[in-house]
Amino acid sequence: MTRGTGDVAIRAAEPYKYLAQVYDRWTAENQYEAWCDFVEEEWRVGPFEVREVLELCCGTGTVLQHLAGRGYSVTGLDRSPSMLERAREKLGPECPLIRAELPEVPVDGSFDAVLCVFDSMNYLCDEAHVRETMRSVSRVLKPGGTFIFDVNSLRKLRDVFGSSHYGDDLEDFAYVWRNRFEPATSCCDFLITLFARSPHGTYARYEERHRQRAYAQSHLASLARSAGFDGMVIYDDYSRRPTGPETLRETWVLTKAVEA
Repeated sequence: MTRGTGDVAIRAAEPYKYLAQVYDRWTAENQYEAWCDFVEEEWRVGPFEVREVLELCCGTGTVLQHLAGRGYSVTGLDRSPSMLERAREKLGPECPLIRAELPEVPVDGSFDAVLCVFDSMNYLCDEAHVRETMRSVSRVLKPGGTFIFDVNSLRKLRDVFGSSHYGDDLEDFAYVWRNRFEPATSCCDFLITLFARSPHGTYARYEERHRQRAYAQSHLASLARSAGFDGMVIYDDYSRRPTGPETLRETWVLTKAVEA
């Protein structure tokens, strides 16, 4: 959809349709290697060798690319065709990439481990979708396998993002990010305005609206147990530190119950 403001055309789109163009530049400071180191350490203490890995909300495939380079067989799932197109460029034609939107996980077979990194679970603003996503993961995960995901904490959505705005100019693109937190719902709305340079040297303006919800640990833990996970550890941002009042990102390690 395109709308006008004066002489400026604004293209409004679903989340990540246009961000996909600049996403890797935008997230270049993410500690992808460290995240992969963390999950590998968790997998080493499991009951079997992890080989088959599914990543939910895989985006442009950076984590999958790192894991494939370490010898894992990887599969990715994401709702955004634009992000999956970028992932395909990195991973080649042989890597299974599936377009689907959580809580659907339409894959066959079973996996040794499932990942969902970089606060993708926060996008599930309906509690029922969190519950059904965990059940979907449990369905495709081997008994004793792990589901590792991270979420932005309430403190981050409320106090860091809050009702703020900021932006930056990164030469070939610039952005303005406006946030609004709703205490009644624990949800934060993000309006992202992106100015991206075309191959012809002109700039186009795009808008995307994103929404995330913070969940109490006790709430997520209850949903995880109801989905069949009996092991549960929560860390501060891919470290071995426990979470605390200052935690901005929680890293959850869930283990699927081993059938008797």
